[in-house]
Amino acid sequence: MKERLSANIACMGMWLAFELGRLAVRILPRRLLFFLAEATADTGFHLFRTFRRRSIANLSLALGERLEAQEAGEVVRRSLRNFFRDFAELALALESSPEKIRGEIPLSGREHLEAALARGKGVIALSAHLGNFFLVGSRLAADGFSNYVLVNQTQNRGFAELMDRYRLKIWQKTIHARPRRQASQELVQVLRRNEVAIVIADEYRAGSGIDVPFFGLAVLARRGPATLALRTGAAVVPMYMVRDSAGGLTLVIEPEMELIRSGATQAEVKENTLRMTQWLERVVRSYPDQWNWMNIRWQEAGPGALAEKKPAAKESMA
Repeated sequence: MKERLSANIACMGMWLAFELGRLAVRILPRRLLFFLAEATADTGFHLFRTFRRRSIANLSLALGERLEAQEAGEVVRRSLRNFFRDFAELALALESSPEKIRGEIPLSGREHLEAALARGKGVIALSAHLGNFFLVGSRLAADGFSNYVLVNQTQNRGFAELMDRYRLKIWQKTIHARPRRQASQELVQVLRRNEVAIVIADEYRAGSGIDVPFFGLAVLARRGPATLALRTGAAVVPMYMVRDSAGGLTLVIEPEMELIRSGATQAEVKENTLRMTQWLERVVRSYPDQWNWMNIRWQEAGPGALAEKKPAAKESMA
């Protein structure tokens, strides 16, 4: 009973936050909205101790040889700023139109998506919690590409339905990751209709998965995207929305990923999952301050792992 009440309160709080955000968009200048988002992120950087320490530790494990301790803290701070700015941009999108979204967010690599769709077997848009991942589907829809986003919904049904409605307001349709069998069937139908299924595939957590290297350490990667691609023959097209130094967004669509499709299914899934992880590492190295460093659990990062791999970076509050 207590948990249900807490979930309902959280749902109401999220609804209120979205509606206040939409009101703020109508009455506040855009520059002030972004200033407030960054100020809130800076406050959170100091208050969210667990987030700060875990993110700095993960960043240090991955890129510590390239970063001083103070630099690691600054990268994490900018990552949190990016995340809070995402929400400001999401509120703006809720009050926008497809034409305006298309005019404000350039699309680079449209020809790669069109070439993949020309095969007629659908496209798995491989993405990550990078840049403004919330608006990838919205930008695709603004150019007429029908898309569905696969989400790990909360257990609270009301909250999940609320988020589904808000995604529809920015022209994204939702597929819930659970029950898995139903999600798989819905994804297959999307691809058979030669549409786009957006899969955020960078949640490396404990549980089942395929053991692959990531920044020189082991992680458990999801086998779902590779399995789905092999089962359906769909193209895997990496895409992500990143911001430039001035804060502007661009949706980057890369060429279709080359997959192994030899018929040895188990080996193919492992090799293709490795290729997807290698893609993610390359992109994160390019935009380390636009990725969520909380989103990872190393398989071998027990006590002393950081010291064994590289000198430990101390937590920075600079």
